[in-house]
Parts: sequence; structure tokens; C-alpha cells
Amino acid sequence: MNARPARPLTPLRRITSQRAILLLCLWSAACGDADPARRARRGERDQLRREVAGYRGLESLAGTGLLTNDRQVLVSISDTLTRDLLDASFPIPVPLAAGITVTLTGATVTFRGNVARVDVVGQLRRTRFPSVAASVALRGAFDAFAVDSDRVLRARVTVDDAWVDTPTGVPGLLDPVAIAVLQRIVERGLPELAAMIPAVAIPVRLDREMTLPAFGESAALSVAAVRAPLSVTAQRVIAFQNRLWFILRVERGEFAAMPGAP
Repeated sequence: MNARPARPLTPLRRITSQRAILLLCLWSAACGDADPARRARRGERDQLRREVAGYRGLESLAGTGLLTNDRQVLVSISDTLTRDLLDASFPIPVPLAAGITVTLTGATVTFRGNVARVDVVGQLRRTRFPSVAASVALRGAFDAFAVDSDRVLRARVTVDDAWVDTPTGVPGLLDPVAIAVLQRIVERGLPELAAMIPAVAIPVRLDREMTLPAFGESAALSVAAVRAPLSVTAQRVIAFQNRLWFILRVERGEFAAMPGAP
């Protein structure tokens, strides 16, 4: 029998072959599939945990109030200002596996029920052959607040989960498979994505020391200028009424004469 000559690829078959190669490449890089139902349950679980912990925190304030002693200071900031501060850092490109880059483009911030929720959106793209693109959403919250060495109050974002949707560059029939593969790659890259989301610097001035000026230098009674170091820590953070409320603890050290004081 004579072997049949190979049929040339039509444009449609060539495109389909390219998409198949794309999926095989991505599947190999992802090393597995993602279960959408399990992922959704995990996201809901993390969100519920935050909300339950948040409401318990609010309940504990019912009998004591926000401030419990004279060493505490209360500072608040709106969710709109926090979002604007975070948005100023975008876009942020983050390279992941399989030649894929996720570009984070914006965020929404919501302060309710003592949960400082943050949702970050972006675009996933692989530019070299075979190419693919999709939308990406990261869900998390502000939950790491600290006063750094420069006396700036900063808040970091912890990412709980990621979602990939609306892929382009693959036939519609293969969308669920493409989403599962891309989802797996993004989930494996969550540490890199979370690390690239910048900490938000809360616009609050925190002095390093307290200074009392001298007075009465030419009088019978005079007092020299003195100063004392201040230690400032973020003791508690509360999110409600679309604002973040920071309870700062301020500890004063011993007063000492200023250099050059008479």
C-alpha cells in the first residue's frame, strides 16, 4: 500500500495546533490542575476567619472603649486615602513561571466589620509564542502594621487567594482548561505577587523625641532645655465606618539636658 501524503495544515488547523502546544507547555509548567470549588471554599474560609476575628475584636471594645490609658494616641485614615496611596504604586510587573508576567494595575480598599479588605486586579500575559492573556484578581487584607525605623507607620497586604478569568489566545472550548492551568501558575506565584505589593505609608508624623524649651534664662528662676526619647508602637488597628483606626502606644524615656544647654 502506498502511504498517503501528509495533508497540509489549514490556517484553522494551524491555530488549533498552536493552542494545543500552548496548553501543553503551560500544563507542564503548572504540574497539576486547580480545583475551583476547593479554591472558592478556601477563599470563603479565610474571609470568614477574618470577619469573625474582626467582630470579636469590636466586641471586646464594648466595655473598655478605644483608649484605655493616657499613653495611647488614636489616629484614623479613610479607605479612599488608603486606596489612593496604594494605587500610586501601580502598575507593578511580576514575572512568574512559564514566561508569564502578571502586571498589577489597581486596588480597591474596604474597611468594614473590623476587616481591612484589599482587592488587587491585574493582567496576566505571556508575550512569546505561544502567547496567552487573562485577567487576575488577588484578594487579601491589611494585617501587618508597624512603625518602622524612620518613624513611619506602614501597613502591608497579606494575599489570601487569587482568581484567573477571561483568558484570550485560546479557543473558547478550552477556556476552562486554560483557566485551571493559569490558576495553578498564579497560585504558585502568590509569594512573589504578595511581596511586590508595596507597604502603604500612613501619612502620620511620629516624633522621635519630646523637647521642652528653656525659659527664664535672665530671671531669678530658670529652667534648662531638656528632651526625652519617645517609643511609638502600633498597639491595635480597628477597621469600621470606612476608616482605619490606629491605637498607638507612646512610651516616654527619661528627660535629659540638651547638648549645649547651660
